Amino acid sequence: MSSPFSPTVHRLSPGDIWLPDNRVGSMIATDLSKSNLATSNMFNMSQTSSTTSSCNSSISSMNDKQINITKSNNIIMHAAEEQATNNLSRQSSTSAPRRHRAETASLKEYGECYRRLGQGTTAVVMVLRKLGEDGRSEKLYAIKQFRKKQKQETQKEYMKKLTSEFCISSTFTHPNIVETIDLVLDDKKRYCTVMEYCPGGDLFTSIMAERMTSIEKACCFKQMLQGLAYLHSMGVAHRDIKPENLLLTMDGKLKITDFGVSDVYRFPWESKGRQSRGLVGSEPYIAPEAFEQKEYWGAASDVWSAGIVFYCIWLGGLAWHKAKKSDSSYCGYIRAVEKNQTFDLFRSFTLNERRVLSRMLDPNPDTRITSEQLLNDPWVQSIPLCHNLIDQHNGTTHKHTDGVQPVCTISSKK
Repeated sequence: MSSPFSPTVHRLSPGDIWLPDNRVGSMIATDLSKSNLATSNMFNMSQTSSTTSSCNSSISSMNDKQINITKSNNIIMHAAEEQATNNLSRQSSTSAPRRHRAETASLKEYGECYRRLGQGTTAVVMVLRKLGEDGRSEKLYAIKQFRKKQKQETQKEYMKKLTSEFCISSTFTHPNIVETIDLVLDDKKRYCTVMEYCPGGDLFTSIMAERMTSIEKACCFKQMLQGLAYLHSMGVAHRDIKPENLLLTMDGKLKITDFGVSDVYRFPWESKGRQSRGLVGSEPYIAPEAFEQKEYWGAASDVWSAGIVFYCIWLGGLAWHKAKKSDSSYCGYIRAVEKNQTFDLFRSFTLNERRVLSRMLDPNPDTRITSEQLLNDPWVQSIPLCHNLIDQHNGTTHKHTDGVQPVCTISSKK
């Protein structure tokens, strides 16, 4: 039997909730100016820094070859350009410079804190509730409140980390990606990302509830692949795909969240791109090449992680704890692959499920199936999706969140 989920083994990092508005407070522009982040520094195309390249390529990926330039990145780009101009002006002027400080978006615009959802190493996640003008209607948002700058960090380093994550997540527009709305300041001048709230919780919770049938499981799997293929088409590797980072709405929509360690590996004008660096994510979901090599293809690593999630969805556990030779179960899997035999823990899958899973968990990243190829697979294409919980194939009701009570709900007022 497979190893059951264990909080100490499985939850190596907390899942965060995300949401968007394509608007960023102009306080960021001022802070960038204080950090002397001129255009040449903030938007240089360094391939040695995944954080810098992430922010760079998220800006670049918004050219007219892929999507329209959003307001958020316009503000950041204009701020950097303005700072470069201001620097030149100060050098040539004897008069005291005028520093323009535009209005800063405030967290209060999105309401008041309603409930705290959780806390990670870098942020606190909460739900905000905003009353409508009529005093009755409500709207809920999720926010990720970032930690304050650490003493050993420079302002420039802190702002790079903060803005690069927002730059990446705010460019996405896809039904299977959590929407990132805004980057604002709270009353204590802490940066917060405002996101859409997904009341159905994360996929981990649904897996543990053991209420989904094979129909709902396949639907979740296909939605995950759709979101992943979209990210890869944008040249972005998520690098932390796991059930905790897959959120559900109450109408059965699955959404990928948390782009804290994402990497932009391909610019819009490139056909191949570059490899990612660094061991990030949660150990049970990390691809073997990330353990073994300094550089690896982030998209291929994502497919491996999605394969582990596939196994988790169907069997509610983990086939191994780490894709390394020190893990006996993983060594058993490698021996089965080398002998072209069926791995014991995969025997409960159907032939089609086993075939797709084996291609996703190909130890060789060069021959591993891609997210695009997965969506074109005949079996994956045959999986019916639901719309508002209604199966598009036979009209039955999907039960993705059956029995799940939302952490927060909009109260009914007369």
